[in-house]
Amino acid sequence: MSDEIVGLAQAKGWRALRLPLLAQHSKRIFKLLAHRSDAIVLIIVLALIVSVPQALLHGYHYVEGLTVTVAQSALDDGNWFNQHMYNLRWIERPMLLSWVIAALSTPFGQVFPFIARLPVVLSLVAGTVLIWRAVRPNVSPEAAGFGALLFLACPLVMRYYVTSVADLPLAALLFGAFLVWWNAYVADRLTVGRWIIIGAILAIAALMKGPQPTAYFFLGIFVFLSLTSGWRQLPGLILAGFIATVPTALWYAHVFVAGDQGEWLRYTRLSSNGVVWPHPFANGADFFFECLPAAMLAAALPFADFSAMETKPRRHFILAVSCYGLTCTLVVLFWPAEVNPRYILPAVLPLCVLGGVAFDALSKRMAPFVATAGVLVAALLGYAIYHSMSDVFLTPGYIRSKVDGAKIATLVKEAPGPVYRTGWHVALNELPYVHVPVMTITPNQIAKITRPAWLVAPETDARAMLARSHGLMTSVLAFNHFALLRLN
Repeated sequence: MSDEIVGLAQAKGWRALRLPLLAQHSKRIFKLLAHRSDAIVLIIVLALIVSVPQALLHGYHYVEGLTVTVAQSALDDGNWFNQHMYNLRWIERPMLLSWVIAALSTPFGQVFPFIARLPVVLSLVAGTVLIWRAVRPNVSPEAAGFGALLFLACPLVMRYYVTSVADLPLAALLFGAFLVWWNAYVADRLTVGRWIIIGAILAIAALMKGPQPTAYFFLGIFVFLSLTSGWRQLPGLILAGFIATVPTALWYAHVFVAGDQGEWLRYTRLSSNGVVWPHPFANGADFFFECLPAAMLAAALPFADFSAMETKPRRHFILAVSCYGLTCTLVVLFWPAEVNPRYILPAVLPLCVLGGVAFDALSKRMAPFVATAGVLVAALLGYAIYHSMSDVFLTPGYIRSKVDGAKIATLVKEAPGPVYRTGWHVALNELPYVHVPVMTITPNQIAKITRPAWLVAPETDARAMLARSHGLMTSVLAFNHFALLRLN
């Protein structure tokens, strides 16, 4: 019996030691890699490995079709600032990403998937480098590398590796403005010129999705100034805000037509029609798990023993990053409307910075916890690499829209005719592959269109239109959520 007790105690002791040993082993590996002169280059290569194959091979998904169609309409019809998707006016927000994609596609006359995703891939790389640059002067090289890997391993970021929407470029721009401010602040060089540069970066960010997301910078810095009594910076902050506002205000003034204000209120979640009871606890849980493992490490940072760190963060660094990342996130948490995790993507970068600091600060005191976070990062990155490489060597994922779009394109080529769709969301990601002019109409306008023609309609609407067509309309192909009809 005594031997069994001793054996059990030894087994428990071995299990208790395993995670700390794993933590130290992980830190030695990160130290070996992070102290290489090309450490950040290796991390950039990893970012390209997990993104470029998907950017080349995936079909359009989520609402990429909206971004691509607005860009294609700019090329076809010259609707650059007065945005359209096909013939449908689309002015809910400025869409700088679509303008950039259209500019990159001008030599080809056509938007291709990789061109549409190139700004997002570059934003992924930029975000990784910005995190590394933010952490590196404040803690060890291995912590800086770990912070950058946290960004690539974040589930919310993984979802947008190659999704051609503005959220990832916006997050990188906002954090870039924060770093310009912080570096000037610690060097005591917050001149008028620096504030103008900050305002210019924020102006570009505001043209991505409208002015609301810039609150991450303005609210965060204002709270930091309030806590540190840095009121001398307030005129500079106001100047940056004025510069950031002007281009977006000019765009709204340029496109405004009476009645647009209702659409803008709806989009900004300020319309009374969209008010719902806030769900802060559900939102908080959702945001936390979407930002793992960075959120897990950042949440543990208050328990860190900073005195044990070889390199200590600069004064006010953790406070400034926390104010920037958390102030606006708390507002979103309690916003009285339905919210999406992508709204807090600007908070991911500061969370990864705090996670990098925590990697150093907790390695001795909470070694098993750090080891667990390291294993989670490795697992998520392993999945990302496998998913990306499977697109190259196995069957590519997310290709339904590409396959369905090719089927429609083949049929239209074999039997030419104008293509119509009965709603802005119908075949959103499939029609960009057809490469012919498309018109958006209502079902009531079908009787007035030129025949023969092709119609793309939601599945339920298609059945009703077929029943009313008296044999003039036939169903050619049925897809997942819509049908392709031929009007003879």
